[in-house]
Amino acid sequence: MADSFFELAQKRRSIRSFKEKPVTDLQLNKILDMCDMAPSSGGLQTFEIYQVKNKNMRERLASAAKDQDFVAQAPLLLVFCANPYRSVKRFGERSNLFSVQDATIAACYAQLAVEALGLSTVWVGNFDEEKVSKILNLPHGQRPIAMLPVGLKNEEPMEKTTRGRVDLVHVLD
Repeated sequence: MADSFFELAQKRRSIRSFKEKPVTDLQLNKILDMCDMAPSSGGLQTFEIYQVKNKNMRERLASAAKDQDFVAQAPLLLVFCANPYRSVKRFGERSNLFSVQDATIAACYAQLAVEALGLSTVWVGNFDEEKVSKILNLPHGQRPIAMLPVGLKNEEPMEKTTRGRVDLVHVLD
């Protein structure tokens, strides 16, 4: 486990192979507590999280995720969904954007919590939204944004490469 936020963020890597050992209830609760603490538009938490432990359902979701088998291999799958109806009265048409942002921020908090607990994950965004919605039986208006398979890593991560600050940041004085 990392000693500081900066070490934690630098240490985090995407893992696509997981051991069969289940995620404990204590670990899951800590991850979900961090999601609950994530900032959101107007504090309205316009996102939903679906936790999937059922192997058959994870396999169906892996198929909907363009046959990314590691989605089913992980003992836990968290699916983050936008729910714009939670803020439509306050934000109108911007609710769609804000709910996607809220779900994304919560998923980022989950990724960091997973790493802090000594577990691993990978962000999965390549999936058929309609199929995922049907598998999860999502209410009308909810939209799947990201899936995070969670578990103990069964591989060593690749070396991290980045563009670097010089290429990322555009200074406008």
